[in-house]
Amino acid sequence: MRATDLLKFSTKALTERKLKAILTIIGIMIGPATIVALVGATQGYSNAAAGRFSSLGAATVFVSPVGRGTTLTSADVSTIEALPGVAHVLAYDEISGQTSQGGETVGVSLIATDLSQLSQVLPTLGLAQGSIPSSSDVVDAVIGSSIAYPGIQGATNVSIAQVLTLSNVGRSTFAFGGAGVAFGGAPSASSSAATQRSFVVSGIFSAFGQGFGIDPDTSVFVPLATGQLILHSPTYSGVMVVASGAGTVNGVVTEIEDTYGQTVRVTSISSLLSSIQSVTSGTTTLLEAVAATSVLVAFIGIMTTMLTSVIERTKEIGILKALGTSSRGIMLTFIAEALVVGIAGGVLGAVAGVGMSYLIINLLSRSTLGLGGGGGGGALVSFAGRGATASASSASTTLTITPAITPELLGLAVVLAVGVGVVGGLLPAWRASRMNPVEALRRS
Repeated sequence: MRATDLLKFSTKALTERKLKAILTIIGIMIGPATIVALVGATQGYSNAAAGRFSSLGAATVFVSPVGRGTTLTSADVSTIEALPGVAHVLAYDEISGQTSQGGETVGVSLIATDLSQLSQVLPTLGLAQGSIPSSSDVVDAVIGSSIAYPGIQGATNVSIAQVLTLSNVGRSTFAFGGAGVAFGGAPSASSSAATQRSFVVSGIFSAFGQGFGIDPDTSVFVPLATGQLILHSPTYSGVMVVASGAGTVNGVVTEIEDTYGQTVRVTSISSLLSSIQSVTSGTTTLLEAVAATSVLVAFIGIMTTMLTSVIERTKEIGILKALGTSSRGIMLTFIAEALVVGIAGGVLGAVAGVGMSYLIINLLSRSTLGLGGGGGGGALVSFAGRGATASASSASTTLTITPAITPELLGLAVVLAVGVGVVGGLLPAWRASRMNPVEALRRS
């Protein structure tokens, strides 16, 4: 038989046994669907984490005091600047506050730092309009995009030269992992220092997306001198250290820990990314084992179905052989059937896997594992420190996750399904080809 004749014959045989063919295809679909869904979702998470943290600066290290009585001052800034591998050090004060938007009270962070050096820590953060106030300017401020354009019903956008008033302004209290600093959470003000402050908006930052340590979109940025004036204190909430390169980050972390011991908490962007990728890699390995199990099930399923088909079609095989069809032709006929089933199962499974990968992320976004609601084909995953108090505006660090569906992944799923179908059909095809035509006709 020619190849086209084999495919036509096999397709006809499958259509005559629709229910069995459908069930076999569904069995094969499970493998590629599982692979595409799980690998796509986990790789999408890993890619989102890498992209998010790389925009924050892979060489950035956050240092914050731990426990009562521990402070960071300008002397500590000088000490850290002198450590090997340190390129820049930015001291900052994070002060809590509230603003009214559309009749709602929204928590914001007031970040006081050297604004001229902020791009060293947040390299992708840029001005949409306006200008950066000078270090001696205690009136002007630059605001994040979510404050300028709140998107709340009844709220009006904030423009350049407009006065922005913050209430309940005071020193932030932090909790990250039980002590130290809360990165990404909305801080609560100390009632003793709470007051009201007004600033003239001199600039508006472009939309950044929530960050680690500092959330530019929901923050008001002022010069460091302004923060010290508000707090009446020469101490800092923390310092942001920029290593000379990504390869020197671990060395810088070690130097800081050796210098300050347990009195500070040191957190690097690269270590967080490494931890996330390590967890993702381990999870991917586990999910691949699950996918391999489903492939094995599909292999056993198609072999069982094809063996049953050989038994049911004993008479047909006997007639074909009596009419002169060779053993090779019989074998190729059954392999062609398995190939058609494998292709159908692979293609449909890959398509189903794409849908399942989005479903997995959306289901996770509704769980209680620190995941926020997603939209636009992705999901928002939050990273909040324990004890951090979130508000409508200053929620925890989020990632917009979209499944990583690549042509290579889809191709692998289809090829695997076709391979399972063909290999699973080899034994039944061989048995069919070895049948004696007289015995086959007699048994039928």
